[in-house]
Amino acid sequence: MKKTKRYLALMTAGFLAITPMAATGLTAVAESHTLTITDTETAEHTYTAYPIIVGTKNSDNSLTNPSWGTGINSTNLINALESNKTALGISFPSSAYVESVFTPTNVSINDVAEILAGITDADKIEKLAKILNTSSVLGTNTGSPLTKSGNNYTATVDDGWYLVVDSSALTGENKVDARSANLLQIVGNVTVNAKHSLPTLEKKIVEGNSRVDANTAAIGDTVSYEIKTKVPDMTGYNRYFFIVEDNLSQGLTYNGDISVKVVDKDDTNNVTTLTKDADTDYTNYATDKAHYYVTTSGSNPTNIKIVFEDVLNNFGAYDVGDDIVIAYTATLNTNASIVPTEGNPNSAKLKYSNDPNTSYDGTPATTPDEPDVDDVMGETPWDKVNTYTTAIKIKKVDQDGQPLKGATFTLKGVNLNKVNKVSGSTFTQDDSGSYWKLKNGSYTTTTPTAGNEDKYESTTVKYKKTLAPASPQTATGSPLSVSATVDDDGYLTFSGLNAGTYTLEETGVPSGYNKAEDITFTLAAEVNENAATWSNSNNKFGAIDAESMFPVEIVNRKGSILPTTGGIGTKLFYLFGGLLVAGSVVFLVTKRRMNTREN
Repeated sequence: MKKTKRYLALMTAGFLAITPMAATGLTAVAESHTLTITDTETAEHTYTAYPIIVGTKNSDNSLTNPSWGTGINSTNLINALESNKTALGISFPSSAYVESVFTPTNVSINDVAEILAGITDADKIEKLAKILNTSSVLGTNTGSPLTKSGNNYTATVDDGWYLVVDSSALTGENKVDARSANLLQIVGNVTVNAKHSLPTLEKKIVEGNSRVDANTAAIGDTVSYEIKTKVPDMTGYNRYFFIVEDNLSQGLTYNGDISVKVVDKDDTNNVTTLTKDADTDYTNYATDKAHYYVTTSGSNPTNIKIVFEDVLNNFGAYDVGDDIVIAYTATLNTNASIVPTEGNPNSAKLKYSNDPNTSYDGTPATTPDEPDVDDVMGETPWDKVNTYTTAIKIKKVDQDGQPLKGATFTLKGVNLNKVNKVSGSTFTQDDSGSYWKLKNGSYTTTTPTAGNEDKYESTTVKYKKTLAPASPQTATGSPLSVSATVDDDGYLTFSGLNAGTYTLEETGVPSGYNKAEDITFTLAAEVNENAATWSNSNNKFGAIDAESMFPVEIVNRKGSILPTTGGIGTKLFYLFGGLLVAGSVVFLVTKRRMNTREN
């Protein structure tokens, strides 16, 4: 990708040449003008115009009789220009040097005016603005504050060169903004449009060719993430920090597979893969020529930090606005939340340098590309994506509605992966609980009402249910399946289910009871980054309950089942039927013989 010219975030409407000497025949007129900064940012900015050199405008828009702005420390300004002459591409007249020693007193204001007029390169103008925007140069110059009205900031100023500085407090709502300092020549009314060129960050979940804010998954499934930002405008910075922070919730396990690419904004087939720093202390970053390093902290939840190294040089090879694409995966683990309004979120934000007016220091050599506590940084809002999973809860009862233990159920479905099985629970007295105790020793969420109080041990005492620890099991077979047995209260839950179609089969029937019918059902969800709305296609299941599960009550009835057609029962009917026929024939033959003898 070809490196292109970067332009100022805030540019003058035009740089007009200063002519420090009055031209013959030109009329000089002292005038005042309106300086307007148009800024559509919702957060309020603080703009100030500092006069560097003022004069009287000639009819050809040149200046005559230049003088220093009130309070400007001209000696420090001249010394600063000389110290940065190579970077600015300027030179002083030979009279400025006495025996090869630079002598600022030999530099006139006309010399400085000619130097300012000769700097037209955008990068160099930005550097010049930064040099001028120091207390040592501005001295006691208080400048002219610009007054805000709607989207416009205005001030009345005289003819001359002005340094316009945005000194907004970069906190709160302004945290995502960027400061600016710009050098303008004013010989008439000037309007400038502020362009902050702020970095942005977008995070998505990748599902095939789609990029989504939320999805569903089973425990054990891999979730792919993509973070996209852009090569920033780094004009005027001595150093630039660019750091992505990413937080995974406790239901997600980072797989340690981050990759970073730069994609040409004009040719998406032109892709460069950046190099990850292999060092653990990063002290060799300059010689390694790596582009970024990754640090992690915590474990479920996990915090990931992607720090870009030597940003000015490494990103200088690309165009401003080229896409920076960060990709990695995480696995939905057994700590995954099934709460529809909670999910398993993953959020990211970008921290970046946003004040070209100051010199960034950075931290010590062990982490050279992270800011110092005093370095001014902007940051994007957190961008959240979310992954949801759900559960079913089986209540096994007999024909009288009493809890029935000993039944084993097998759940089958192609979207199964790892499933949290919970069989067993305890109930403790708690006024905030949602259960009531029945006289038969079981518990119910059905509130006592007039006419059924005699079934309850108490109509005032409530209980809170605490599930036994989950037992993860990986689905096996074809189709994939998991099996578990209900607890003594007849309960069993399968948690960590993805959207999809499943069959629930009773594969272990309590002795003396009939097998329940299989139940086929489809789970589906409408999701966004903040919540999921789950549905179950089979009306045998109730709506999601207070425990964020789909409940279903499955009844076993006592007794035997009639034999099916073609089974052993049919053969027995044939056998008994044949014996009856044979017996009838014997009876008839015997009776005839007896009748014959009697006759």
